[in-house]
Amino acid sequence: MLTTDLVRVRRRGGRITVPPLRDGERARLLTAAGHYVTLANDHVGGSRAEYEAACDDVPHDPTDYKLMKGLRKLVEDRCDFAPRDDVEPLVLREAVFTRAAAHRRSLPDGGAFDGEAIVAEVAAQLALAPDVVRDGLYADLKENQVLTQFAPISGPGLVARYEMAQKQAVLLRAVRVVVTLTCADAAGYRLFFRRLKFRRLLYTVAEGVDGGYRIEIDGPFSLFQAVTKYGLQLALLLPALNEAGQWALDADILWGPDREPHKLRLEGRRGASSPDDEAPLPDEVEKLRSRFDALGSAWNVASANELLDLPGVGLCVPDLVFTHAGTRHVAHLEVMGYWSREAVWRRVELVEAGLPYSIIFAVSSRLRVSEDALDDDLPGQLYVYKGVMNAKAILERLDAVALGDDKRVGDAP
Repeated sequence: MLTTDLVRVRRRGGRITVPPLRDGERARLLTAAGHYVTLANDHVGGSRAEYEAACDDVPHDPTDYKLMKGLRKLVEDRCDFAPRDDVEPLVLREAVFTRAAAHRRSLPDGGAFDGEAIVAEVAAQLALAPDVVRDGLYADLKENQVLTQFAPISGPGLVARYEMAQKQAVLLRAVRVVVTLTCADAAGYRLFFRRLKFRRLLYTVAEGVDGGYRIEIDGPFSLFQAVTKYGLQLALLLPALNEAGQWALDADILWGPDREPHKLRLEGRRGASSPDDEAPLPDEVEKLRSRFDALGSAWNVASANELLDLPGVGLCVPDLVFTHAGTRHVAHLEVMGYWSREAVWRRVELVEAGLPYSIIFAVSSRLRVSEDALDDDLPGQLYVYKGVMNAKAILERLDAVALGDDKRVGDAP
């Protein structure tokens, strides 16, 4: 991900734009990208200092300084650096410095200090080669870390990634984002909403005026804490739009050291390639599903693909759907995470307004919300959990929701 100081933007009339690469810039970036990718591949097993020195030697136009710096940042993000695992620098330094101090104290006046002899003595003591001791003394410093792995990418792929990263970096400063999405079929919507759920973003969904959906997403600068982590999740959602359908994004941005307000607009459409329709579940939801399956209850659990709509009020996008094997009763679960209490109250209001579905909202205890916020006579429940969601607690609430629904049906005139 690019930091905001590496992003080129234009600001005019309260709007902020990310200018596209000019033809000459693109050609120069493609050439440099090929060099950087090759160098990263060639330096696997070498030190960070050697890799960075080689990158410094890649020729570039002085006017492209920020472009090259951003390109290098993206390459480095794909590199794994780690301290050498064949030496213990702390052990080596202690042994060498202790032996050197003792040797210096024993020197006669005017005697010459022989550092190489000290290294040789310690090497013999530790059964290591002298050059291993010498090179390993400061192996834990950042510049001496080893490039252990590089995630492959092509030069053109890196430039395309750079263009996307420019836009993502601007979204890191968003207060509010509104996406208008139109897909050719239900699969496109399903894919996008699954990706939206995976990122654990705060959002509301409503049907669009001309079809499709209008998704309003809270930006990182609307939060009081965890701004950076949330901002990264929002930025990573942007590529998912290109996999879904035709879209437009409007955002309120606070830019610069003075956080001046600007408007950003981005547009795009799904490419020719067919996306993978199996977007993953968030880790904590996938673990809950596995633990629930292991209970062997009468409820079957699956990933939810349905939008729960209360016309004129709003929509809810659950994570899991449960179906009772005997009664075929259906109930849903949405995991709310821990970003904002306001998102929980939105769901409470949706149920109170008449959402006609059995649903459980799982809420982190960090949001300080009581399970009593929803009355027992409503088809929704709050499950407040601390740390990890408990599959047995979910099962108890499913049985309670089903019993309540049966009772409401029986009481109906």
